[in-house]
Amino acid sequence: MVAVALGEPKHAERYCGKLAPSIDCYCNQTAEVYEAYGLQRAGIASLLNPGMAKATLRAASQGHVQGKATGDVKMLPGTFIVDTQGIIRYAYYSSHAGDHPDLLELMGRITITTPAEE
Repeated sequence: MVAVALGEPKHAERYCGKLAPSIDCYCNQTAEVYEAYGLQRAGIASLLNPGMAKATLRAASQGHVQGKATGDVKMLPGTFIVDTQGIIRYAYYSSHAGDHPDLLELMGRITITTPAEE
């Protein structure tokens, strides 16, 4: 399992170690990977999305605050499950910055195989 982010290597080191220490994290300083997967930049509809306000309030109520933004702040996130042959088995395109798929749903879609099973 890997995470790919838009930013500098120092950001991946800082945040992945704290937020996702069990996965490999990679970053790119351009939006090339995001664009390859069809992710879009946020427009006015994304910024005015009621879900964005709800996600902001939920994060703030849990003590999370926005730090200094890095990378392209308008690039919308996405979540993909890609198998070992490179086939996209699941794709989630976020409608705003705080829009993420349900973690339990994602975990139910992941199949772990051992090298002998491949």
